[in-house]
Amino acid sequence: MSERLNRPEIREGAFLELYQLTFGTTIEEIDELNPDAFDMAKNEQTDELVRGVLEHEEELCGIIAKYSAKRALSRIAKVNLTILKIAVYEMKYCERVPNAAAINEAVELAKKYSQKSDSGFINGILNSYMRELDGAD
Repeated sequence: MSERLNRPEIREGAFLELYQLTFGTTIEEIDELNPDAFDMAKNEQTDELVRGVLEHEEELCGIIAKYSAKRALSRIAKVNLTILKIAVYEMKYCERVPNAAAINEAVELAKKYSQKSDSGFINGILNSYMRELDGAD
């Protein structure tokens, strides 16, 4: 699992794994099925990102809920919620990842895996959170 991946590939692998976990799949099942069924890129950094999101999930959901004024957390599609959790985690805990890069990659994931209009929703939430972070410095 020492495959060299770029940051977008790490995010996408983490997204695919975290999304599958929302349906009750275990990490062990994903690891076992990955080569045959999911064909997703994965390495230690992917695992680290997944662990970080899972460890801070409650906090990440609280941040997302704060900025999702028109949509309750329970009404956000699982795809979008997973993308948002990854981006918020990176913005809050990954100092090497610029906030703008986390937002851009989240929007790109949304364009690939979600409804067309959802990328704007994701961008809005993340930009609002970024303004809070910028004001906190």
